[in-house]
Amino acid sequence: MKQSSLARMIPLCIAMTSPVAVMAEANLTDLTAGDPFYYTSDQYISKDNKEKTLLGIGRPGKTHSQIPHLPVYYGYMNTNSTYRFVNVVEQVFTMIGEGKHGLWRIQEKGTVRQYLKKGAKGLPDGADLNAPENQKIIESNYSAYLPNESWSGYKYPDQKLNDAGTLNFIDLPITHATFDGKYQQHEPIDLPNWYCTMSANDYPYAKKAMNFAFNQPAEGQIGPLGKRAGLDIKENYRKVLRLKSFPDARSWVNVGQKGKDALHVKWEAVDTSKTQAEYYLVERPFFNKPYLFVTAVYDNVDNADHSYVRPDGEYYASLKNKEVKLKTEVTQQPRFHLEKGGQARAIGLPIYGVHHPDRHSFGGGGACPLKGGDWGRYPDTSGGSGWPTQYEEVTPLCDSVLVDIKFFANLDGRDWNDPNKYLANAGVGTKQVTYKVQPGHYGVFTDHYNTSNDITNADSQEIPAELTLTFPEVSPVVTYNDPPVLDMAQGMVPSESTMCRPVMQASLDEEFKK
Repeated sequence: MKQSSLARMIPLCIAMTSPVAVMAEANLTDLTAGDPFYYTSDQYISKDNKEKTLLGIGRPGKTHSQIPHLPVYYGYMNTNSTYRFVNVVEQVFTMIGEGKHGLWRIQEKGTVRQYLKKGAKGLPDGADLNAPENQKIIESNYSAYLPNESWSGYKYPDQKLNDAGTLNFIDLPITHATFDGKYQQHEPIDLPNWYCTMSANDYPYAKKAMNFAFNQPAEGQIGPLGKRAGLDIKENYRKVLRLKSFPDARSWVNVGQKGKDALHVKWEAVDTSKTQAEYYLVERPFFNKPYLFVTAVYDNVDNADHSYVRPDGEYYASLKNKEVKLKTEVTQQPRFHLEKGGQARAIGLPIYGVHHPDRHSFGGGGACPLKGGDWGRYPDTSGGSGWPTQYEEVTPLCDSVLVDIKFFANLDGRDWNDPNKYLANAGVGTKQVTYKVQPGHYGVFTDHYNTSNDITNADSQEIPAELTLTFPEVSPVVTYNDPPVLDMAQGMVPSESTMCRPVMQASLDEEFKK
């Protein structure tokens, strides 16, 4: 096969025309005019305003009960002209997009791929990656993400060696010395995750909202299934936010139409009380550019269909030393429990996705890769369904599972069903709060019906100038972390196209196939 360099690729998530560049100059990256507290922009407490005793002088930053105001962010992202909207209000993140979005199955194999840095010498082919003398070279010459190198930081699977004969990339198990033992006690990575792309590269129109969300306490709070899928391996998944579905949102599995072939489709709702599910929004480099992906992890309570570890390699050897029980055969079509009762095996499709009827028209392929591993040169048939850190034999089962893009997350990491969260004494920080009121006798009935029938008000009472309430607990106020300042000028130009992944320019197809 004749190779085609990355420089000859047309990443359709990069702007290529001047009208798009003009649009990018508008402040579309922030729908609040740069002010996350825009809702108080018309308020100012003067020195002669009596409210100054509660709010201070100037623009208010808290409520009368001394609870701080919280920032608000809005943003959106899209792929293939399909849009998802992200909001942050009162430390609640929401992402709402389309229903029944198709997912692909991928599974991490307990490794991290690191790419050679520009100008670095690197290691020769066949080098012992565990040799002590090579550790400094690995740490200084290679990295899983090269943000300053843009698209060129990625190297294709067939570009293992550079012109000097040194390794363009290396694959390290998570137990490698480079990671300083932080994953030595990690549970076995034995579950797949089912994913799809939510954004274009750099997600510019959602960048401020996501920068805020990814810097709050909820980021990195990964559940037990997520850990078994390797979502806490920071070199692979740089930012992770666990999501919860809205009550009417579902996962759906294609069970097919009884008595008909696999191209007759039918999706049934998954019973997540028996097929456990965790949902996440993650940032991961793809072709060395940050993208946002939604991902789901499933596991049945009564069988190990979803579990697998390849019985080979350094990562497997490290697990064998721990004497843990491992399932070493892939279940090609895992079962899912259904809300209507019973269970069914997931049926994948040979197409890219049910919402992609004509990707071939713009050079985007259109077929399911039908194997795991590095996306590489897809739509060439050598391409895989994801990243080089994943098993080839765990096939994607394209769109066998759909998910409703209707999620939320409490960014402070605390749910609203906490009986003490948001109580009015949080702002002052004491159990007792004194309230100052206009004194008097309140609640005397004066309506003719009541007075003529001698009906009195049992709630009527004399109220003094001050009353003190005693609350059961003092719960901390809901606050936020200030996110790092973004440099919005660095390579975040929205795409003219809404295609979510880099694809070969159509005019190069014939040359590429030679």
